[in-house]
Amino acid sequence: MKIKLEEIKEKYVSLGVAEKNVDYALNAVKAGTKKDFIIKNLTSDIRKVDAATANSMLDEMFAANGGEFKYENRGGYLYSTFYLIAIVALGVVTFYFSKENRSMQFKFGGALLVFIVLFFRTFIPTIRGRFRE
Repeated sequence: MKIKLEEIKEKYVSLGVAEKNVDYALNAVKAGTKKDFIIKNLTSDIRKVDAATANSMLDEMFAANGGEFKYENRGGYLYSTFYLIAIVALGVVTFYFSKENRSMQFKFGGALLVFIVLFFRTFIPTIRGRFRE
């Protein structure tokens, strides 16, 4: 049975956490903010939420929302797509210059090789879920 975020909100409001603090945590979790940053804000002098309560509340919220690193791999897919487009464009240009100018073919071929390495250095960790910016 999957626990909904609203149920978690009701639970912690009934435990004595101010509703504005629970709303802040809920919105931050939905936005994909890092857990450490949310805990730092919740346990600050202004919000005054107990660290253990904040930690358990965020653990439950992240579990209900799909995990802490749900949005982390977006940058990896974005960079991988950019590198793939550059690889295709440089590949076309490199083969276009293959008959006309060996110097230009060598330069574009080198750039093509660099983008291939960059592509695999971002795409493989992204697929595994380990890409961090």
